[in-house]
Amino acid sequence: MLALTLTLLASATPGRVFVTPAQAADMIGDGAITIDARLSSSAPYLPNARTLLWFMLRDGLGRTGRLAETAKLEEALREIGVEADQPLLVYGEADRGWGEEARIWWTLAYLGHRNARILDGGIQAWRAAGLRTWDDVADTKEGSFRARVEKKLRADHERVLAAVRGHDAQVLDARTQEEYDGATPYLSYRGGHVPGARRLEWRQLLDDRGRVLPRERLERLFTKFGLSRKEPVIAYCTGGVRSAFVIAALVEAGFEDTMNYDGSWWDWASRTELPVSRMPAPRVAPR
Repeated sequence: MLALTLTLLASATPGRVFVTPAQAADMIGDGAITIDARLSSSAPYLPNARTLLWFMLRDGLGRTGRLAETAKLEEALREIGVEADQPLLVYGEADRGWGEEARIWWTLAYLGHRNARILDGGIQAWRAAGLRTWDDVADTKEGSFRARVEKKLRADHERVLAAVRGHDAQVLDARTQEEYDGATPYLSYRGGHVPGARRLEWRQLLDDRGRVLPRERLERLFTKFGLSRKEPVIAYCTGGVRSAFVIAALVEAGFEDTMNYDGSWWDWASRTELPVSRMPAPRVAPR
């Protein structure tokens, strides 16, 4: 029965971003590198796995989510054997994490690597499907990846401020209601949110198994939040991780013009000249 189920799943069309365990197994069978993005990365691992942690790709330590310089990012990817066009499968811990797998996926897309997918449901889904795991990460040889930076996928504070003033982009806050209202559990310099930002907590994009909602449900949810495909969407959180997951779900649902504000609230709140709002967001129930 399990074999039949996996066959049926594998025959489905892979998503733009997310793939099922069976589709992921096909990718690995075809030579894909797997990237373990878990913060608490430990055995078991997916086959052919290499560890890559999002916070090692920042431009500093402490309260920052901003990406490091491109040369450092290239070096980190080459160290784990990434080639320019080789398929990559990124996985995390689904709802037990913070969306780290999407932050790695978004970083790859920003650097011009467009042949990466996210394992929907993380390693839990892989194990639930009865698929093989390894006790250690794979041996690697240096890759030859070179970046082709796609600036349109990344927003900085100036771009977000332009959206606030000119209303030329839709701004999404991926944090909790408490953070949006002013709580600072991650030691941000100020509490609150970007004025005019709509709040769509990233966990609303997951079902009770920690898997991303089907595309039709994502579309309904984004419509409920008033999002339009006709305008750019900028997402932020505290350090650009949860917001990267929102970006991944938007792309899965067919949104073409999306940007992750990787500096996010740590960056915005630290710039005292930038405006902050503490007006509560309307509560929109997930569907």
